[in-house]
Amino acid sequence: MKKWVIFVGYFVVCALGVLFHFAYDFFKIDYLKIIFPSNESVFEHLKLFIFPTILYMIFDILIQKEKEGILASYISGLVVASVFMIAGYYTYSGIIGEDSPIINIMIFFVSVLIIFVYRYRKTTLFDGVNSVVAFVVFLLIIEIFSFYPTNIQLFQDPTNHEFPLKDLLNLLP
Repeated sequence: MKKWVIFVGYFVVCALGVLFHFAYDFFKIDYLKIIFPSNESVFEHLKLFIFPTILYMIFDILIQKEKEGILASYISGLVVASVFMIAGYYTYSGIIGEDSPIINIMIFFVSVLIIFVYRYRKTTLFDGVNSVVAFVVFLLIIEIFSFYPTNIQLFQDPTNHEFPLKDLLNLLP
């Protein structure tokens, strides 16, 4: 394994995540909510590391000679990082009683670190075909709830306390 790939990957995914944070507001195209966060909800912020990681994972798989376990370790890292981001946000904001941008940013960087620790150690929660199934299910969940969020706090925009009520039909001409 090329260890520099892990080190560079962490910084590339972090940098892309920062850019992804502002992309939807910059372009204002509804189709982009598929990969870019469209509001400030915790759920939408998962996209800050999910899609940059997928892009980097493709690069990683292409350049590595030994490909076994790469997909499974990335998927496992994404699942654990997603749980960490959600649990971390609600734990700290419940304890201090408010939202802190600095703590949110730290949680993002730690979440990306979790992904690359899983990749480096080739730690997996899923093996073989199960990792592909987990990957597809994970992406489906992200995309379905991007267009059909429920009225729970996970999908609520903390800046204006609104729930996004757009659906896939709004994207069609």
